Order: sequence, then structure tokens, then C-alpha cells
Amino acid sequence: MKQHGETEPKIAEISVTSTLLRTIGLVGLTIVLACLIRFVPFLGHGVQWVAGTDAWQSLYALFGIDSSLGREQLILVGIMLSCFVVALGIQALTVVVSGKIRASRRRGG
Repeated sequence: MKQHGETEPKIAEISVTSTLLRTIGLVGLTIVLACLIRFVPFLGHGVQWVAGTDAWQSLYALFGIDSSLGREQLILVGIMLSCFVVALGIQALTVVVSGKIRASRRRGG
């Protein structure tokens, strides 16, 4: 509980420019990862393997997908969602590491 006279620690606000750059970087990294899945053979084989598992097949039944077009669309959604989650993790790690590097430079060490 906050006592009278105590102040909360200051948290630096993130600028609009920084947010825009992070968003562009996230979208770009997601697209790069999706292109890697398309053009790197072992990644494409991995996607085919996942799409052939019983768990993935049960998604077709869960969503009521009967057509081959629907199956392709679900695979594409899975690929893009996976690429986005990986890109988000990479970006978060990059932000944390760059923040620590900036903090150590400010301290002079």
C-alpha cells in the first residue's frame, strides 16, 4: 500500500516514432520468417509434417473444414500466426537487450 508522500517510480514513455518503428519491424520480421518457410526446404517439410499430425487434423474437424481450399487457408493462418509469435519474441528480446545495453552505457560501464 502506498504511504502518503511516496511517489511511484518514473517509467519513461515510449514515443510514437519508436512504436511505429517497432510495428514496422514486427511486420517485416513476420514476412521474412514466412518467406523463409516458403524458400527453405527443411522448414517447408516441417510445416507439412505439422499439417499431417492428428492434432492438426482435429482442427479441420473442429472448424468444420471439408474443402481443400479451407485446409490450405488454415495452414496459411497457422504459418502466419507462428511467424508472428516468433517475430514478437525476437523483437521483445531485442528490446530488452538494447535497453540493458543503453542502461550500461549511461552508467559508464
